[in-house]
Amino acid sequence: MSIALLNLNRQLLSRALTRAGPLAIAQQKATSSTVTPEVANYRAKAAEWVAENENKYKRPVSPHVLIYKFPLQVWSSGFHRFTGVVLNGMLYTAGPLAFLATGHSAEILNYINSMDIPSWFILSVKLFIAWPLSYHAINGIRHLAWDMGKGFENYTKITAIVVILSFITAIGITQL
Repeated sequence: MSIALLNLNRQLLSRALTRAGPLAIAQQKATSSTVTPEVANYRAKAAEWVAENENKYKRPVSPHVLIYKFPLQVWSSGFHRFTGVVLNGMLYTAGPLAFLATGHSAEILNYINSMDIPSWFILSVKLFIAWPLSYHAINGIRHLAWDMGKGFENYTKITAIVVILSFITAIGITQL
């Protein structure tokens, strides 16, 4: 029984290894019951074409991400996801710390005021906390509009409005 399992594992491993190579089409054989002769013929022709033209075109198999010029909505959408992760990190960090803190919030604020921290530093920390929140909220509204099919026509203008409005909102929040 163990020999049968060993043979089965060896067959599965060899199948997995032959499917992982760059010329996997050529390495797959038409021995499977699910592969029809037409599919096997197509695979053979495709493998032959790849073998002939691989050196002719000199293209990389998988181009690097950095060679692409991403459109603005890709950056905006990615940054929306990033701010969501940052906000979750702040929530899961500040929440337990606030729970563990002894005393009332007034005592904590008095302690911070007694430390003589420069006001520019306090404002920058407030902005660091407020801007991802405002950007994520305003950009979330834009994403909801996109889900309804609106706002695709002039996405660059709307993205600029979202960024500017999020900075204005964050500066307003820091002044509270």
